[in-house]
Amino acid sequence: MLAYLKNAGILAALIIIQKTLISFIAVTDFYVTPDIVLIGVVYLGIRNGKIYGSLSGFFAGLVVDFISFSFLGLMALAKASAGFISGYFSTDQNKIERYLGSYVFVIIVIICSLLNNVIYFTIYFQGGTLQFTDILIRYVVPTSVYTALFATIPIIFEKRKKVR
Repeated sequence: MLAYLKNAGILAALIIIQKTLISFIAVTDFYVTPDIVLIGVVYLGIRNGKIYGSLSGFFAGLVVDFISFSFLGLMALAKASAGFISGYFSTDQNKIERYLGSYVFVIIVIICSLLNNVIYFTIYFQGGTLQFTDILIRYVVPTSVYTALFATIPIIFEKRKKVR
């Protein structure tokens, strides 16, 4: 029970940081920001499995939807899908430690971020004038790359744990 509360607290802190501070480091004219909540969801998915990753992604996405007054459930769907995919990398403890402590984590974050952003932005811009390729070039790829840059931070913390 304590582990669940700890993980919920970490996700809550990431959501607060995402909604308050991350907007200051937005790049391009399209307001591209890294998705640190997604990094937390992917981390939890790798550490605890598909179901835990999907549920943590769903609830984190739902909270983000409530806070941002956006389409209710859209971010929850996107984050739950990414959490589920990240859970596929949760096989045995040795591999988990190897994934979280190396740059393989960044590759997993890129895969999950691409899925998350394709789902979110495709549905968000549904009925608009943007073509799918424009959505990919303007929003999906830049956001995924920017998120992957921030995914190196948990690697540093994971390596510090191993040293201790």
